[in-house]
Amino acid sequence: MKIAIIGFGWLGLPLGKSLLKAGHEVVGTTTTAAKIAQLQQEGLEAVQLDLSGDLTQFSKDIFGNTDIAILNFPPAREKDNSQLYGEQSLSAVALFSETTRFIFVSSTGIYPNEVSPATEAGFDRSNFTGTDSIAYAEEALHRSLGDRLTIVRMAGLIGGDRHIGKYFAGKKGIPNGDTPVNLIHQDDCVRLILRIIERDCRGEVFNGCASGHPSRRDYYTFYCEKQGLEKPEFPIEENPVKGKMISNEKSKERLDFTYLFDDPYNMI
Repeated sequence: MKIAIIGFGWLGLPLGKSLLKAGHEVVGTTTTAAKIAQLQQEGLEAVQLDLSGDLTQFSKDIFGNTDIAILNFPPAREKDNSQLYGEQSLSAVALFSETTRFIFVSSTGIYPNEVSPATEAGFDRSNFTGTDSIAYAEEALHRSLGDRLTIVRMAGLIGGDRHIGKYFAGKKGIPNGDTPVNLIHQDDCVRLILRIIERDCRGEVFNGCASGHPSRRDYYTFYCEKQGLEKPEFPIEENPVKGKMISNEKSKERLDFTYLFDDPYNMI
């Protein structure tokens, strides 16, 4: 199949390499011209694309006959515009034909806090489209694409060159120490998308998250101890935030998917 990746970044690059290894034709985009040569060395065809710019003159030839397009780019930084992410996502969709299927890499950040377990079926995103850019984007894409769209909501991303624990090293008075962590390793992100493609899933929503949910206090203290960093301090709070806990049951049952890094302690 011909598969396009809008966003050859932290996830898009290893995903593209895995798809190429599996025998697919892979094309994609990057926002920087300097990265194109690096991608070409990996055997990946790429073009520079800025979704915030004018796409009317953009050549669609590279995306001709695309079977699946993976929308893999983060929301814009303009927090006061909840619609911008959805508008950019629809602009990306317009680059492809009416037969292309889409996978939208979303985020479990869409779920409200203190939801446990946070399940795909138990959440109505339409209640949040006015204030949440991710909810708006998901809904806009769903209305436009219907069953041509599959959404995968990734939990906190870790692996590769992303080690989020280091940002807690030595910090004092960190709030919400008792809230659970919701993480997914880079390798499992790639494998989960590959499994969705293999199973030809359409019109579905999946959470991607490890089964283990240690507290922030326990997990990031362990990380710093293992890395030889100064331990963070999480004070005991009188009214702690419960925090959300992401369920991965649907991904495991519907896709027969096994997480390689199901325990966050094994991600370090």
